[in-house]
Amino acid sequence: MIHVIGHLHPDSDAVCSAVMVARWLTLRGRTAQAWRCGEVNRETELIFSRAGLPLPEVLSSPLSNKDIWLVDFNEPGQGPDSLITGNIVGIIDHHRLGGLITRLPPEVCIKPVGSTATVLWQLMDSRLRAGISASEAILLLGALLSDTVTLRSPTTTPEDRLVADELAGRIGIDYEEFIADLLTAKTSIAGLSARELLHKDLKRFDINSVRLKIAQLELCSLTQLAPLLDALLEEMNRHAADADVDLVVLMVTDINAGFSELYFSTSSLIPGAQPCVMPGMMSRKKQLLPWLQSQLNPAWSPL
Repeated sequence: MIHVIGHLHPDSDAVCSAVMVARWLTLRGRTAQAWRCGEVNRETELIFSRAGLPLPEVLSSPLSNKDIWLVDFNEPGQGPDSLITGNIVGIIDHHRLGGLITRLPPEVCIKPVGSTATVLWQLMDSRLRAGISASEAILLLGALLSDTVTLRSPTTTPEDRLVADELAGRIGIDYEEFIADLLTAKTSIAGLSARELLHKDLKRFDINSVRLKIAQLELCSLTQLAPLLDALLEEMNRHAADADVDLVVLMVTDINAGFSELYFSTSSLIPGAQPCVMPGMMSRKKQLLPWLQSQLNPAWSPL
């Protein structure tokens, strides 16, 4: 049995693509089951509801000595603690390589495209694609549209657009209505606490020996966050201490205006780091991470 998992604090691509990678492996004659590593967000719930498919179960047992397939991540710190004691047999991803060591050579496909769903669809030949139902196509399309912010993100490639067109012809529901509903669900923060907002899309990274976590919130307007901002900054400081990391960064992205504001937890390593506006920045992996790489140098220069 291959245990297929996405990253902690899963987004739609991590959950939808995990289900579809398990399906892909099954179509290839390999026994696999998808799991999710945490609670899902409102957008992911919407996608599964539109697909009429059940969410995968939450991973609740250790992965020690089990065969594992990673989806939408490859950095050990973004997975369960027991990940490093398992046997990683495969990876399908669209992120940078992050220091993973495996027991044996795994099957790996990592491409610089907008979503893991895009990579998976490209891996399927015509026979396997024919075995994908309309409901399963909704999962793939939902994951692709989510990670590319409905094809608006700078991570979007011509390959993503081509795959989106192919999947849109298979889903059996109104495409434009689906996009509108996805954006509404993605940007809704009503009723969420500061802690829930911080953990909505939170990932662990190590940059130049700096241990940090980066959260991203994608909103229709940054005014949505104003009533909760002070509580959110307090939660960032609390989480930095509890998670034993050097820095927590919050990236708040206005998907309509196409820019982000960055907020930083208090840190003795970078005293006085102030919130800053980043015009044109929408992608954590393609834009924020390289920027942080240049800021967090080995000499611990302040931001």
